Amino acid sequence: MSKNNRWLAIVNLLSGSGRCGRDWEHIARMLYGAGIDFDTVFTGHRSHAIDLAERGVVEDGYRNLIAIGGDGTVHEVANGILRQRAVPSDQIRMGVIPVGTGNDWIRTYKIPRDYQEAVNVIAAGKEFRQDVAKVEYVGRNGEQAERYCVNICGMGLDAAVNLRVCQMKDKGRNGKAAYMTQLVRSVLTYRSCMMTVGVDGTTEAKGNIMSIAVGIGQYNGSGMWQLPGSVTDDGLLDVTVIEQMSIPHIALVVGRLFDGKLYNLKRVNNYRGREITVTSKEVREVEIDGEALGTTPVRLTTEDKRLRIIVP
Repeated sequence: MSKNNRWLAIVNLLSGSGRCGRDWEHIARMLYGAGIDFDTVFTGHRSHAIDLAERGVVEDGYRNLIAIGGDGTVHEVANGILRQRAVPSDQIRMGVIPVGTGNDWIRTYKIPRDYQEAVNVIAAGKEFRQDVAKVEYVGRNGEQAERYCVNICGMGLDAAVNLRVCQMKDKGRNGKAAYMTQLVRSVLTYRSCMMTVGVDGTTEAKGNIMSIAVGIGQYNGSGMWQLPGSVTDDGLLDVTVIEQMSIPHIALVVGRLFDGKLYNLKRVNNYRGREITVTSKEVREVEIDGEALGTTPVRLTTEDKRLRIIVP
């Protein structure tokens, strides 16, 4: 049955340390008040929103989806849209009401955190088509895996911090303070290893590398400006490579992660390309849009303007 004119709200009640569950009825009243006709499904476990989005499009005929939650919910709803093949992904619209703790994907687009303002953005219906990156990596079971990245994919220290944060989230502890705590702990214990970064078939960086960020958007880690020059519809992936450095130098990097001047520092390099590969002498963690999913080696390729989103 076609439901082309209705929205499917995919809600993660656990987002924002349970704030989404506490605020959901309030958000629903705002959606109704804005004249948005919608049906609702709730996520029950990790990766559930991928299945709910795919089923909503393929089996139930929805062409308008709202991700209500944090960056993980945005990632999963987008992956459900991109994974299915019944309908071209750019025929499906995705709106977002941010109720997470990091809310990094929305920062690039300046989507408001205020519920009513976010609802008003969806009601206004201004559209934008952003690029996505197909990420091939090694899954937790040791087999080849694949996901789509709609924001930033991190490797090395970036992903090691993220894994710790995800483990804390599973215990009900999250937020910017939790991220910074795990960042400090990881910096003190993380050991760089030999890594190689390829850009469009050419080796651009090779050596003891501490952290790598590759992506479409600009922010991750609760507001860290990892890819300050990234453009979400230019067909290119931006890359930030941070070489091994001393702890005092790392402190400078952390400061520059919040003011957009990261590339002014020595041992921090940036590249752009359509295909990015990362290999490492030792296995290193990989995170995609804030989800700790697997390990190196990694290959990312751009797919132009495949995600149709609602923006201010």
